Amino acid sequence: MRIIAGEKRGKKLVPIAGDGIRPTADKIKGAIFNSLQNEIRAATIFADLFSGTGAMGLEALSRGVPLAYFFDVSSESIQTTKKNISLLGYENRARVFNQSARSGVEMLAVNKVQCDIIFMDPPYCQVDEIFQLLEMISEKEILSENGKLVIETEKSVIMPLVKNKLTCYKSKKYGITTISYYSRENYELENCSLPREF
Repeated sequence: MRIIAGEKRGKKLVPIAGDGIRPTADKIKGAIFNSLQNEIRAATIFADLFSGTGAMGLEALSRGVPLAYFFDVSSESIQTTKKNISLLGYENRARVFNQSARSGVEMLAVNKVQCDIIFMDPPYCQVDEIFQLLEMISEKEILSENGKLVIETEKSVIMPLVKNKLTCYKSKKYGITTISYYSRENYELENCSLPREF
C-alpha cells in the first residue's frame, strides 16, 4: 500500500494487520483519482468517512489538496491513520476524528464545512448505511457546488440514479467492486426516462 502520485509518490504506508478492513486497491484508487484530476486540482477540502489507514485522504494531500478530514469509528484505524499522516509529514493539513461517518457528516454540517470531494467505502455488508449516508450528505449540503461524492460498494449493490439533490453521473465496475460518482443534480436530467430514485 503506497502513495501513487504527487509529492509523496511511492511512499509506503503503514497497513492494518488482519482482515479487519478492506483497503481500496491501488488500481482502483488510481482510477478514482484519474477520474477526478480536474476536481483534485481545484479542491480545497477532501473528506474520507471510513478512513481505514488514511490512504485515500493522504493520496489527496499528496496530489495537492490543502486539507483532508478523516473519520473512522475504529480506534485502530485512527491510530494507523495518524501514524501515516505523521510518516508523510501532513499533520498541519489533516483533521482526524474517532467517530462514525454519520457523526462526521453532522459535525461538518454544524461547522458549515463544504467538501469538494467526499469518499466513502463502508464495509460491503453495510448496505443500509450507504443509502442513509447518501441521503444525509444531500440533506446536510456538505458537498460544495461543484463537489463530487465517490462511493465504493460491492458490485451487486444497485445505487440510485438520483437521491434528493445528488445525481449519479458515472459508475464503473472493477472485479467485485463498483465505484459510483455523484454530483449536485443537473437540470438536464429532469427529462431523463430512467427512474429518479429507487
